[in-house]
Amino acid sequence: MLLNNKAQVWITDFIVGFIIFLIGIILASRFIFNSMIDDDFEKIRLEAESTSQDLLSEGLPKDWTNDTLVKIGLTTNNRLNIAKVSRFYNMNYEDTKFYFGSGLDYLLYFQKNNTILNITTCGFGKINLTDCNVNLSGLEYDDLVKTVRLVIYNNTIVEMVLYLWE
Repeated sequence: MLLNNKAQVWITDFIVGFIIFLIGIILASRFIFNSMIDDDFEKIRLEAESTSQDLLSEGLPKDWTNDTLVKIGLTTNNRLNIAKVSRFYNMNYEDTKFYFGSGLDYLLYFQKNNTILNITTCGFGKINLTDCNVNLSGLEYDDLVKTVRLVIYNNTIVEMVLYLWE
């Protein structure tokens, strides 16, 4: 006697197919979720790179003052210009964000051998560095990016540290 097997589903076939389907759903949902999160972080990372690059330029115009400023730059001949740093530190924080073209908060300082340098002041940004120590513990943010660039100051190489957050 022959049995008709045309419409039968074997339990192992069903289980294997169901597992493959679940793996596909899990991978797709993780990919979608991660791409949404990474977009914000990637935007801030690119903004940090652009802002730090602008800061290491001469600015526009090259010998800018607060009255003629188009783009903030802190160097002259690839060396940190103390007059430009002083003018920048004395600007209004919200105005500097406007010149950066960003609504992101930031903190900028210079350090050598992990010691913050007091160049007219310890640093500038949303956080006050009066004691030349960085404390980000009370900071509320969704994404935080730290960018470190090297620059010449008094014939030595120092680090320019820029934090950007949202």
